[in-house]
Amino acid sequence: MPEIQALPVLGELTDGHRRQLAWFADHAGGTSGLPGPLDDGSLLVSRPKGIYKPAGLEYALSVRLNLDSSYPDGKIRRRDDGSWFFNYHQEGASAALRDREFTNRGLMACIRDAVPVGVLDEVLPVGGRSQYFVWGLATPVKWEDGYFFFESIAGPGGPRGDTSAEVLVRAAEEAMAPHDDPPNDDYDARRRVFREIVERRGQPSFRRELLEAYGGSCAITGCTATDVLEAAHLRPYRGPASNTASNGLLLRADIHTLLDLRLLAISPESRTVAISKTLRHTEYADLDGHRLKEPSLQTSRPARDVLDSMWRAFLEAEALR
Repeated sequence: MPEIQALPVLGELTDGHRRQLAWFADHAGGTSGLPGPLDDGSLLVSRPKGIYKPAGLEYALSVRLNLDSSYPDGKIRRRDDGSWFFNYHQEGASAALRDREFTNRGLMACIRDAVPVGVLDEVLPVGGRSQYFVWGLATPVKWEDGYFFFESIAGPGGPRGDTSAEVLVRAAEEAMAPHDDPPNDDYDARRRVFREIVERRGQPSFRRELLEAYGGSCAITGCTATDVLEAAHLRPYRGPASNTASNGLLLRADIHTLLDLRLLAISPESRTVAISKTLRHTEYADLDGHRLKEPSLQTSRPARDVLDSMWRAFLEAEALR
């Protein structure tokens, strides 16, 4: 078992569990039909479920990405260092009901104890039979908003940053790749740039509300250059009900980006700015501990529960950086 012996936690697993994980390590990089049972009769996957948690085992054993899945699973992405990562939707649509499903509880146990799972990715069938690319082993490192985030055990060891943020950044970069026809002329190109600016600033009515609430200045830097001020959602946009002043901050464009990447957050207790340790030697370090400027109207100030949620996410991201 050359690939998995280096993981200290595996020494604490049962021999049967180790043998099951070894199959994925030994077959990594190859293509296989849906794997059958091992010689001892133990299964590696579940036919009806994408997440397989064997009965009697605390941990999930494998996850399977299917071409016709009813869930919006993410694609697996490679890095230049040989590692790979992906996001995978939990079983069930409701994030609030995550722990009702034993499969989700099995993956949460893997996160808690850093136990890897086998990963299969369905490819086009051959002769009418399903085929899967065997990626090998990956460890679920985080759960967020209904998704599990996985990091491969291949490639350099150690923390690789905030996987959930990297998933979002890479997806956005790929969406911006030249799949569409290029602009026909300078006017068309400039029009697209302005469209992106408008989209980034936020919906006009929401932005106007925040401009009024914050007196036309950034809530963190005090910048009054209106053209670079954006309406930042604190809790992700989920329809018109999200566009309330208590779920937003008026921020300078670069500060908005740091907030979205969880490199900056607001302490719910002190209402002061916290900067990621990765920014301590940059010009943003001066913002650390800076008190948030808040609207005079109480109902327009950031809601405590929203700040609590963002603060927890920021601390989780910091722990992985």
